[in-house]
Amino acid sequence: MRRYIKRILFAAIALLLSGSILLNFYLMSRLGSGAQGNTQSDAQSNDLWNIHFPDANSRDTYASIHNLKEAHKTATGSGIKVGILDWGFGFADHEGFYAGGKDFMKFSFHEENFNHASEHGFWMAQTLKEIAPDAEIYALGTYSPDDEEEWVDAMIEAIDWSMDNDIDILTLSHQAISSKNRERFDQAVNDAIASGIVTTFIHYDNPDNILPWGIWNSEGEGYYQRAADINIFQYDYNTLFTENYARISENADFASNYRQELFLSVSSMSVVTGGFVALLKEADNTLTPQQCKEILISTSHPAAYEGEYAEHVVDMGAAIDYLRKD
Repeated sequence: MRRYIKRILFAAIALLLSGSILLNFYLMSRLGSGAQGNTQSDAQSNDLWNIHFPDANSRDTYASIHNLKEAHKTATGSGIKVGILDWGFGFADHEGFYAGGKDFMKFSFHEENFNHASEHGFWMAQTLKEIAPDAEIYALGTYSPDDEEEWVDAMIEAIDWSMDNDIDILTLSHQAISSKNRERFDQAVNDAIASGIVTTFIHYDNPDNILPWGIWNSEGEGYYQRAADINIFQYDYNTLFTENYARISENADFASNYRQELFLSVSSMSVVTGGFVALLKEADNTLTPQQCKEILISTSHPAAYEGEYAEHVVDMGAAIDYLRKD
């Protein structure tokens, strides 16, 4: 009997090892022959050993482009409440990460999405945490992928909740709202701004919203009805999308195009701007939404990047210094 059991165990182990080897061969075939993926030279191991990015230690980031280290010497967003209007927060799976939140979504799998899907909302929250590490982050489940009216309904509820719960800043990182729902959404946002909440929404050209755009020549013109207020670095290295990586890793030009394919992000501009405002609000929480916008613009500077030029690249070191001296 024991001999029979041992044979079964040995067979099961052999099957598992075979599966592991096949999986690793599959992963390596997806990585291609470039320098970005390597295995250990040890012949006894077929495990994926690394994913290499050519300029990981020298590339520009939010910290270098926006002078964040200088700002962080005296401001980290402490005591400032930032609400993120989004979905996929993994709210129940990241204990202690969020200061609070609420699910306003209505679609069929919304509870699972809000609590256990660490996707777009969690990505935005992680990026915000890097910009304003001590800010209090509130997950506001609002997005509805196939129903704009339902999405706007949820956001209006969340905005009302934010006013009742003393949220300081709201961010939004999704597509533009159509004219069908724009007027009622504007009213809710205008009420929030009048109550002192700063909004940093992408794709939203309400004149009282702080509108971010990348370090690009266009200034958002042609995309928005007005020029953007400030320019934010357009690459967010916080999250790697594995499907995109598997697709482009086979390209011979991986080293020259991986950032545009993997890390180009308009979504992050909202939470990065929200994080910047959190630093300002920690330094002076009496600042109005308009004053926050004016400070970010007045302390910004022109800059060129990758052949593009922008007038108002945020300098958070200068912005915080302006408040400390004022």
